[in-house]
Amino acid sequence: MRKKFLLAATLVVALIASVSQLAIASPPRQNPKILNIGVIGPFDGPTALGVTLAVQRVSSLGPLTTPDGTAYTLGVMTADASKPEEVTGAITRLKASGVVAIFGPDDDKLTQDTMPALQAAGIPIFTAATATNIKPGGLIFRTRANDTWRMTDLADIMLTDLARTHFAIFQGDANQSPAVGELVTALTKRGKAPEPPVIQVPNGKMADSATVLTKNGADTIIAFGDALQISDLYRTLKAANFNGTFVTPQADNRVFVNALPETLRGGIYGVTNWPYSWSVTDSANFLRDYVALFGTIPGPWSAASYDAAVATLIAVKNSGVTPDAVRDGLLKLPRSDSLQGFFNPALGNNELTASVSIIITNRYGAPTLLARYEETGRIKVTNVKPSPFPPATLTPSPTPEGVVGTMKGTVNVRNGPGANYLVIGQLRKGDQVPLIGASADFKWYVINFRQQNGWISADLVTVFGDARTLPVVAAPPTPIPSATPLASATPAPPALADIIMLSAAMNPPVPQPGQPFTLHVTIKNQGSADAGPFAVATSFKPGDKYTAANVPGLGAGQTTAVDLTNTVDGTGTYTVAIVLDLNKQVDEGPAGEANNSPTFTYKIDHPYIAQGTVNIAPGNSVDFHGGSPDVSYTTTQMAPVGAAKIGAMPGVQLSDVHYDFLSPDKVNTTPIPRSQLTPGMLIAMYTAEGRRGVLRVSGYSGDTIIVDFYVYGP
Repeated sequence: MRKKFLLAATLVVALIASVSQLAIASPPRQNPKILNIGVIGPFDGPTALGVTLAVQRVSSLGPLTTPDGTAYTLGVMTADASKPEEVTGAITRLKASGVVAIFGPDDDKLTQDTMPALQAAGIPIFTAATATNIKPGGLIFRTRANDTWRMTDLADIMLTDLARTHFAIFQGDANQSPAVGELVTALTKRGKAPEPPVIQVPNGKMADSATVLTKNGADTIIAFGDALQISDLYRTLKAANFNGTFVTPQADNRVFVNALPETLRGGIYGVTNWPYSWSVTDSANFLRDYVALFGTIPGPWSAASYDAAVATLIAVKNSGVTPDAVRDGLLKLPRSDSLQGFFNPALGNNELTASVSIIITNRYGAPTLLARYEETGRIKVTNVKPSPFPPATLTPSPTPEGVVGTMKGTVNVRNGPGANYLVIGQLRKGDQVPLIGASADFKWYVINFRQQNGWISADLVTVFGDARTLPVVAAPPTPIPSATPLASATPAPPALADIIMLSAAMNPPVPQPGQPFTLHVTIKNQGSADAGPFAVATSFKPGDKYTAANVPGLGAGQTTAVDLTNTVDGTGTYTVAIVLDLNKQVDEGPAGEANNSPTFTYKIDHPYIAQGTVNIAPGNSVDFHGGSPDVSYTTTQMAPVGAAKIGAMPGVQLSDVHYDFLSPDKVNTTPIPRSQLTPGMLIAMYTAEGRRGVLRVSGYSGDTIIVDFYVYGP
């Protein structure tokens, strides 16, 4: 039986049975406890809905039983948050409610800004943020492929399938820097370094950005930014007669598509973790039932949260509800087919998937799947033609399982057991809902209503099953009307400057050791008062090379750019703080001072002098550069030849590798057995001529091994 994260209830049974020998269908005879999954985000947001659908499918099998024999009914709780301080409060509220795990936030910038709070939460956290400067680990898991995989795969399509050669990149705001940096790195490593990214100036004219993007004859423009900003750019480019290839991660976002005229909606390339039009059975079923239940089309975040929520509940069932048990249970799950492609906790560093889909929009703006990638590289696209008559949506059994209530008429749902509690919604006559709890006097029942506990009067409900088996749920505090405060005059806040960084870009994108580079920093005074003279500075690594530049002044609302130029020795990936008011010359108040040290991540590395892909049949050897054979391969091992050396690097990703990373201690003359030559494995190499390089096992064709190679220059 295949291990699959599937939608229909019968297939969820198959999944759970395949992963665990523990029976979910025969819990001990007891009153089930309530077990909730928390979501940082709106109750009807894509993450909450994906988690809710997963919970409902697993709940259809009956109470979930953990190894200690405790039975649980499942629910979802949400706490919306859009600012760092709100995220901290949301974590506190959800933890106080006893949630077993928390999903979100899924905004990259918000996740980055709240990492200390997320790491301190002490329970499993699942985020769909893709920026690679957000490092999962401990109890933090990533539910979508990170930007290293996404941008590497996108670059591969542009360079191979489309044979594009001249790239220009649009960066709509500073939050797009990590993804832009990954794309620049991917293209540069393939020998097609793009033009320096064009960074949109706040309140600047889009036509100016379009002019810069097209002035050097780029055949491909790749745009990063919010949906409406990118639609504005695309309309502007087409009005200026741009006829090249347009690419954006927003391609499967209906907000972006709907902002375009009908004639411009087709032929746009994009990258995603799951396109809703992928017509394999699992995907089509998920789309059908999601729309039927929520009345909206699911997106990438819903698919990611669904996959991870199902896996979390299996981990709970297998291992228990404590944070360590959930984490350990997740990491023990095998690589399995999932909605996105593959769920694979063996990727390391709490990355749960490397599934990437490349799409192109059709004439109506819907995404069409072009290619799929996993950690092993590009894989065959499986598509089936959808039936004109889709399978019927799952319907309730005429004999419902558990304790179910049927509404006698229109019923108010309240946030507590009494008419003095607030009405949070209504159910209609004939609606059926599972009852998950009751008040101590059994005059009110508890239901899962929009990801929170809802209370309905027992007098208005016909009950199937034994209501006395329901767990007693404590009533929340009785709402007390607050006194209306008297109006008082609020003094106007003092006018202050507030210097912030809008963006930063390295030129060249990947500098070489010993060669000058420039960090181009765009800053703005977003305060209400002019700023006098101040200095901007950083210390570049390695070597802490101090660099500073003076700004003569910056008016309120104005933007300027600062260039910080230096040279360093050595290679690596580094994150440095950019100090915006070095000597604290500008009065910004406490809030303004708090944002004066934004960070920037960059890479210093030697260029490649050779790269490509080779097929090595058993019994053959290959020369990667220089004229002498470097490695040989048999059906049992890969071995260095002559003066060459190699060494396996398990758990290392290609984005982690740089010239100095390939130190002499990582290679030797010992052959690597076939058992370690798994797809995705990286191998450090010194060629017979002493050049450093890295090999990546791409896969196999019969007994022939397929290897990607990258050889560094001096």
